[in-house]
Amino acid sequence: MKRNASAREKVREDLECLTAELIGMGLADDQNFPAIKQVGSDLWEVSFRGAEHISIAMGDSDYDIIYKELLDNRSFSLKLVDGGMLQLSYRFEAESLIKHRLAFYPSPSLRPFQDDPELYMREELYVEIVSRRLVPFPLRFDYDLKATKDVAHPSCHLTLGDVEGCRIPVFCPLTPRQFVEFVVRNFYQTERHDFISKLPGHRHYFDVSISPNEQRLIHMAVPGAT
Repeated sequence: MKRNASAREKVREDLECLTAELIGMGLADDQNFPAIKQVGSDLWEVSFRGAEHISIAMGDSDYDIIYKELLDNRSFSLKLVDGGMLQLSYRFEAESLIKHRLAFYPSPSLRPFQDDPELYMREELYVEIVSRRLVPFPLRFDYDLKATKDVAHPSCHLTLGDVEGCRIPVFCPLTPRQFVEFVVRNFYQTERHDFISKLPGHRHYFDVSISPNEQRLIHMAVPGAT
């Protein structure tokens, strides 16, 4: 990474490197590489082609319909081998991060990777499953300085299942490396397939954003936060 790279360039390079590594490991089979776009006089976004369709996920449709529409519109940064989709978007004002949206949408119709990793590593990628032990639901890490309200709306929080009132405080904004590791470790890592050790190292971190009141609640810690 360039020594004097801007904050947004660091995020783009981080995500670009992660994308290439996940493809090389065989864990991702489709992608929209990240790009930096100016969206205001001093506003910049690091996002992906198809991000304009993420509002689909905010509708009242059943999850399988939302997933299919996102997939059909290629609204993802990465599609993993079991159909799980990752969306990573960041917004900066000058050099300061002011917003991010990091989402994971598991496939509603394919077996999760951890259930049968050898199936996917044999490249049998699209096997339909009649019954499932798990009910798939999305998860999302949001960071939004402008929407922050102490405790009621933590600046950085985790939402499970797109439930409107679910905002679990998070210690600080997540880098692409931290978010990808969270998803891979909890949904793809197995005893035989160690993907975490093959990921690029951490290159940067964001500052702590959690408030003292939010720290008194159950919250998520983020290693390396400064």
